[in-house]
Amino acid sequence: MKTFEYSPEVRWSDQDMLGHVNNARLITLVEEGRIRWMNEIRAGHITGGGLLVAHQSIDYIVPVMYGPQLTMSVSVKKLGNSSFTVNTRGDQDGRQVFDHDCVLVHIDRETSKPTPLTPELRAAFEPYLQG
Repeated sequence: MKTFEYSPEVRWSDQDMLGHVNNARLITLVEEGRIRWMNEIRAGHITGGGLLVAHQSIDYIVPVMYGPQLTMSVSVKKLGNSSFTVNTRGDQDGRQVFDHDCVLVHIDRETSKPTPLTPELRAAFEPYLQG
């Protein structure tokens, strides 16, 4: 299984009053990584932009801190008929700091209704599919 690795710039302003990266800011950093991965595999080009975030969840394992490099590993947890689940794992200082899942639904842009994943989209995701 392939993963897409990304290390976002954690900014001083991403911290909250407790001195760690704010939970809402972390979701934005995860989104940035997922979008960079989608651009690399050209999924946005294949879908024509017809993707909708249906659900996301995150387990905050230990606080993400400003300073040490944060590395995110993006993979596909599940491929459904019209949806897929993207998993993003965050590591910092040699340990896992969060685990994030995002369910995206492939939609028809004209009707806004779910539509099956195309063979091209499946082919782009399959190398990243967790075993």
